[in-house]
Amino acid sequence: MADRNFPTPSSDDVIAALERTGFLLEQRVAQEVRAAGFYAQTGRAFKDPEEGKSREVDVSAFKMLFQNERGNISLGVKLLIECKKSTGPYVVLGRNLSVKERNFPPHAHTMPISTVRWEEGREGNRISYRSRSLWEWLGLHELPYSPSLDERRGVQLVRMNLKNKEWQADNSSIFDSLTLPLMKAVEAFRPSRDRSSVVPGFAHMDLCFPLVVTSGDVFYVDVEAEVPAAEQVEWVSVERDIDTESVKGNFSMDVVSHGALDGYLNRVLGFAEEVRKIVSADPQALVTREVPPPPQ
Repeated sequence: MADRNFPTPSSDDVIAALERTGFLLEQRVAQEVRAAGFYAQTGRAFKDPEEGKSREVDVSAFKMLFQNERGNISLGVKLLIECKKSTGPYVVLGRNLSVKERNFPPHAHTMPISTVRWEEGREGNRISYRSRSLWEWLGLHELPYSPSLDERRGVQLVRMNLKNKEWQADNSSIFDSLTLPLMKAVEAFRPSRDRSSVVPGFAHMDLCFPLVVTSGDVFYVDVEAEVPAAEQVEWVSVERDIDTESVKGNFSMDVVSHGALDGYLNRVLGFAEEVRKIVSADPQALVTREVPPPPQ
């Protein structure tokens, strides 16, 4: 049989092909995350609870911030990242939040206990209680760089595509191919909680940040503005309500321009360090459901 000659790509051809697919973007993001002090993996697999098949999150990263001597109380910060090579920008449509809306604990974060309570009064054998989320009780909503300080939140995410010299906005595949898989990853990698004990035997606070890193630009549009305008931003949070067999809740994720990733990581780590100070000063606060009444 005669030898058949096949074309061989040059180094430039290989790199250009990889750039178009986004594979190199994943590796660059992982390198930047490692440089920020995280342990990072690419292509980490998890089982889709509804379809039973294996899925992957592009980059997952973790950094332990605190662990007590017994090892049963700890604090860590986690990143779950989808990387998107895009020739067009992403646009987030959003609105301003009320103070009450901002103070809700982000769903992706795993608090070792969801709420604390204190006795408000007694009437005979009846005791009345009041409660507050652990997020708010510890004052995490007021810390520097806290997600609760973000005054605006996206309600819709679209991608801009250039067709026939005209920009078109499209969100047809974003929910199924981006938002839902990322939220499934949040649930798949969520640490367990000791829900049965009055005083939990272990407590792990997991500050989890799901995010999309795009090679393109990111724009924000205030849908409540009298005259809407597109503002280029470095990153912005998007919130979606999800109700499937395995995933239920109000989820948020951050959309980050790749060029702004270092600044975004600095903000995440700045917030995590403030939380570490609180936890290391009083680790037992993470396993205490019954608390004294707050000062009036």
